[in-house]
Amino acid sequence: MPEQTFRTRDLAIVEFVRRYRLATNRIIASQLLPGRSLNAVAKVTARLCKAQILNRYIFIPPETYFRLGAHAIGSLGLSSRLSESLGPQSLPTDYATLVYATSDTARRRRLTSDEVVEYMPWLPEELSQSPYCVDAKGQLELVRVDLGGSPQHVARKTTQASHDRLDVPQVAELAAASRFRVVVLTTSKEKSKAISTALVACGCTDAVRVHIAVIPRLSFLLLRAN
Repeated sequence: MPEQTFRTRDLAIVEFVRRYRLATNRIIASQLLPGRSLNAVAKVTARLCKAQILNRYIFIPPETYFRLGAHAIGSLGLSSRLSESLGPQSLPTDYATLVYATSDTARRRRLTSDEVVEYMPWLPEELSQSPYCVDAKGQLELVRVDLGGSPQHVARKTTQASHDRLDVPQVAELAAASRFRVVVLTTSKEKSKAISTALVACGCTDAVRVHIAVIPRLSFLLLRAN
């Protein structure tokens, strides 16, 4: 099934899931099928699952999430790993990144692994595995997701990730030109404030701009993972 034989709507869903590594019916409704009821969207994704264009996995019960199916993987020549269920760290990381990238008015997109290489060919491979987003103005964002550690732990990991990247001259140039920042996604306003305080203590905010955003449903995924 070559790419051009996908229905236009189906291809948009496939490309969305490919970019963000997962989707849910709610997010597909808001981003790709506005005006459709959740029931109508569920019928679309059920058909895509039946055709093996999508795979369905348990999210926060009774909700499910979708990954690419065998038919889409084979058609587009992608790695079979993109069809597998997400692990206890990958699921909250990818979901929080998806919500962050699609939920506010300053639109941004998550870079695919190929786009990370294209956008930053000078970035060492070991630093290219984290989520990166680019906003509408071309600002590069490294995304760090709070996976349940203490505010001090999150701050230390964020500081280390920032310094590792600032050691790359091209990233340092982007940061100096206000075209690079670090985004921390966490579970609540209270923890956001605690992480902000801990980041100052770590000296992270002296080196690079840091933005902290709250993804409330992240807490449910962390509870499930634990």
